Amino acid sequence: MGQTNYWNFGGNQKTDLIHTYGVMRYLHSPFACWRVVTDPKIEGILVSFDDQLGHVEPCFDAARLAKELAEHPIPSCAFSLESGASQLETIAGKPWTMSYTGMGEVEGNMRLRRNLTQRFMPPDRSFLTTTICPPLSPAQIQPVECRTPVSLIKQMISPTSRYQAALRNMRSRRGRDLEIVVPVYKDENTPSPFRLPAEPPKECGNTEDSGREGNDLSIKLDPSMAAQYACSLQVTMQASNITEARDLHDQLLPLSPIMLALSAATSIWNGVLADTDVRWNGASAVVDDRTPEEFGDKPSLDGRRRILRPRFSASDAYISQNPRLSDEYQVPNLPIDRGVKQQLLNGGMDDRLATHFAHLFIRDPLIVFAQDVEPDAKNKTALFEAVQGTNWNTIRFKPPPSLDSKNTGWRVEFRPLEVQLTDYENAAFAIFIVLLSRTILHFDLNIYMPIPMVDANMEKAHVRDAVNTERFYFRNNLFSGSTVSTPATDNHATFPAHMQDPNLSDLAVNQPSLGASTEDGSSIGSADTTATSITSSSSSNSSDGLDSPLEPRMSTATKRDISSKRPVLIHTAPVQRSAPPPTGEDFSLYSISTLMNGDPSTSFPGFIPLIKQYLASSSTPIPPQITSYLSLISARASGRAWTAAKWQREFVRGHPRYRGDSVVGREVMYDLLKAIKRMETAEGRREGGVGGMFGV
Repeated sequence: MGQTNYWNFGGNQKTDLIHTYGVMRYLHSPFACWRVVTDPKIEGILVSFDDQLGHVEPCFDAARLAKELAEHPIPSCAFSLESGASQLETIAGKPWTMSYTGMGEVEGNMRLRRNLTQRFMPPDRSFLTTTICPPLSPAQIQPVECRTPVSLIKQMISPTSRYQAALRNMRSRRGRDLEIVVPVYKDENTPSPFRLPAEPPKECGNTEDSGREGNDLSIKLDPSMAAQYACSLQVTMQASNITEARDLHDQLLPLSPIMLALSAATSIWNGVLADTDVRWNGASAVVDDRTPEEFGDKPSLDGRRRILRPRFSASDAYISQNPRLSDEYQVPNLPIDRGVKQQLLNGGMDDRLATHFAHLFIRDPLIVFAQDVEPDAKNKTALFEAVQGTNWNTIRFKPPPSLDSKNTGWRVEFRPLEVQLTDYENAAFAIFIVLLSRTILHFDLNIYMPIPMVDANMEKAHVRDAVNTERFYFRNNLFSGSTVSTPATDNHATFPAHMQDPNLSDLAVNQPSLGASTEDGSSIGSADTTATSITSSSSSNSSDGLDSPLEPRMSTATKRDISSKRPVLIHTAPVQRSAPPPTGEDFSLYSISTLMNGDPSTSFPGFIPLIKQYLASSSTPIPPQITSYLSLISARASGRAWTAAKWQREFVRGHPRYRGDSVVGREVMYDLLKAIKRMETAEGRREGGVGGMFGV
């Protein structure tokens, strides 16, 4: 990979040089347009089962496994390392086209990747697509002689130079340790204050409590341990051109919190039941590298600006030139690098896109390879990606990766999805996002809403069982300013050419034995469908109000002076902030069931019915496999099927060895992860009693 450099980032001239070179090389890259393709990526963890003792522990062997897989390549599969030493990312060998045949291959390819990982592991080890990482075993904490905290951290982080350098640079930049705090699910026997049950014993050098016991009900983790929980499902869609990519970026941005809550799969952290269902804020804190000056704790002595939230955060800006995008929907006074923006404007970029990139470039690069800094560097876009690629937002706008790229064009990466437990679910969510994106573009839907409302929805998405209990801000009229007729009155919609697949008859339509129930009219919607209108004259001090967008829009950080650690608290209530009143448009609070399935009482059409109308406009019947995927999403949205997070919590609470104290004991964790492994087959799903997850 080349030699990584460790930069003294604060005010360093090399940082400015990287910004300048990166922007210059980006501007002079001859990017082109490409056909529409999609690339879903799945992250998972490696675990080791001890069937004799009934215990399970994380397996920090991903680097060896990736090496074995690389030595025995399969053209249709690819694998790469992630930040955690127990994590592996699996990727299709090539993107699939947006056709029925292409979509029909997704689940099978995911299953092939999973089977390949098992081929190169001992029988007692497994690759699981889950955000649950079991706690370290006593043997891993103290094998023969006492381990120091540093050696424990090194064990948990990927050994590659890229991630080791990133970890070192993040710690150097922030100048302090971080402690990630997750609220504990309070059960009938949960003690208060709560203490993490598994941590290095004091005789191993852990002489300080390091703030691990507090007066609240919270789980506290080192970022290195929390990194193991950041597994996700990422869907990258390649657009026809840059205009389509920018439109798609903007229209998917308000949907990020909705899909985060709908895919919720993280109800256990470090062997403890959490009072939240998703990973996002925890993963955000893992890579928070802001200096005290950027955080706002200290006055800046070198002109460095305050940065309101971490690199891993919700998207900050709309980027399209769509005339329906009002400046009032943007965040006012968005921090930018003015020099970068002027350079982009001088190079011919429009103001909106220049502002977007200038906002990304307020951050220093985390990882830089020495050869990429040379004026004659072969990879002309590497320095641009050193900054662009380390801003991990919910929606990522991705230019073509290099000058030599012949098949990769303008892309949009959808990042909020939680990884699901089975290939069937992961395929369903990936294909749903793709169909939703094509439906949005086909009907020219208008989903714009003020970004502070989107931020409030992100906090709502962290609430336990948010998919059933929360209502989310959303636009009432999706067809406002649309250039096409609404589906309700348009009976002559033309089916897109890319969906007219001549190979459709070759599609294998094998529905999983436990797919969601077949939909009928009575199963659509839920009882909680009343929409609360928010008009331009609505009060900003209601219980669901929003604060000033100038305030930090991440999960609240609480300050403590214990061993120089900063706990980053994942809140389970919406952040209070006031949104600028939308002019001329109404927004309401909707349940996710209404947003997905529609509700006649609110006149909201629902995205799943819109997708079906988009597909039905073809003379080709919708394959049962696609119908099954849509049925699963519909069932999850309506509450007829449980999210993975809810199923995990209820599995633990119903286990005979669970004591009602929020602690997921070693035997319970073993049985839970074994049940997840059995879900890989239809027979295992039947035996495991997991019908609630699939709406049956």
